[in-house]
Amino acid sequence: MEQINVMVDWCGKNYASYINDPRINGVILSTGKTLDELQRETEDSLQFHLESCIADGDPIPESIKNGEYELVYEKQVSAILHEVQQYTSLAAISRVTGIRHAQLSHYASGRSKPRPRQRERIVEGLRQICTSCLALL
Repeated sequence: MEQINVMVDWCGKNYASYINDPRINGVILSTGKTLDELQRETEDSLQFHLESCIADGDPIPESIKNGEYELVYEKQVSAILHEVQQYTSLAAISRVTGIRHAQLSHYASGRSKPRPRQRERIVEGLRQICTSCLALL
């Protein structure tokens, strides 16, 4: 089964997805208020795009034409931080990761993007927060 990568960001008031895969002859952008809505919109947009490409005779791999693909969503730090703020605060994430609150705020808003090592620190910090919460139960 083919994998199609979907990048997910938080852009002010919406989640946004971005597919740029040469196998599908184009770039696909979608938005949604929630991650579930974004996923539905992304799937619908991709399906519409593929149907249009097939109708136009554009070269698309047979496996993708036949629906033998899966979308692999990769959340950028802005989307991750926006989603987890319903469960924890940037201040708590800052304490666990050692990353300044102001810098986390820039990442959450999408004003700046963390380097891969910073992303790892954020993800690991969120795991630590979750583990600590589960230990309380």
